[in-house]
Formats: sequence, structure tokens, C-alpha cells
Amino acid sequence: MLNQKQIMIEWQKAGLKENGYMFQDIQAMYELASRNADSNEEANKLIILAIRAAAKNGAKSAMAVDNNLKKWLNAGATNAQAVGEYEDEATKIRQPRSHFGQPLRNESPIEKFTPEQITEQSKRLAKEDGFDDPEEWARVTMEKFRELRATRAERMADKANRGLTSSGKRVVTRF
Repeated sequence: MLNQKQIMIEWQKAGLKENGYMFQDIQAMYELASRNADSNEEANKLIILAIRAAAKNGAKSAMAVDNNLKKWLNAGATNAQAVGEYEDEATKIRQPRSHFGQPLRNESPIEKFTPEQITEQSKRLAKEDGFDDPEEWARVTMEKFRELRATRAERMADKANRGLTSSGKRVVTRF
């Protein structure tokens, strides 16, 4: 049996549009729910839950309520408890997104390198650059970086004179 009083109270609390077709829409939704739900009481609960879900999402029409109800029935939710479980699963699937829309759970954790891994990498890089001792390689590399930092302003000014940008690309000149 359709609990029209309770459904109308929920409809008004949700702020859904009231028009001449509203009762026909509710009756059609109830018929759909009662054919598929476990009992008439569950059909009333499903309609009330659909109204609340539509209001929660900011909907203002009967179509949103109908869409929620059809979505749940198509998923096999024939009672209020099954709707709750379905919605819980749906929220678990929809993970919060991080920067650029990538899921948070797919991001790899920051790796902390052990001192052994760092010394192994230093040895490998030193050999690639032709050094036998990693400390010697580190000292020479730091000296080169200091030299480059000290002469940066001169190199940048020189590139402008030669028609190059600071990144070393050629400046396009117009005729």
C-alpha cells in the first residue's frame, strides 16, 4: 500500500517540484518499486530513499528520483539494506582524486634510500664518468658546479650576444 502521506512529506522536505503530474509520477514509481521490491513496505522505503538521494545530489525533479530508483532496482537492490550496501560499494569505487585527476591509491610511496644504495649509486656514477674513487668524483663534480654558478651571468650575457636564449636555443629574428 502506498504511504502517500510520508512520501509527500519527504518530497516537500527535499524541495522537489510540485506540479499536476507529481502524483502520477509517484504512483508510477511505486508500481515499479512494488513489482521489484521484497514487500510493499520496502517499496515505500525505496521511494523515500530515492527522494532523499535526489535531494542530496541537488536535484529538483521527479526524473532524478525515478533515475535513482531504477538504478538501484537494476543493480538488484530490492530492499533498503541492499540499497545502503550498493551505495557503500559505489562510494568505495569512487576514490577521491588528487592533483591532475589521478587516483590517490595508485600513487607510489616515496622511497627512502639506504646508505648502501646511495654508496652503490655513487660508485656506479663515478665509474660512468671515469673515476675510480667516488669521493674524488664528488669533489670534482662539486667544483664544476661551483665554477658554473660563478660564471653563469657571463655565460648568459654571452649567449644573448650570440643570438641564443638562456637555455641555448637560437633566437628567431624577423625581417
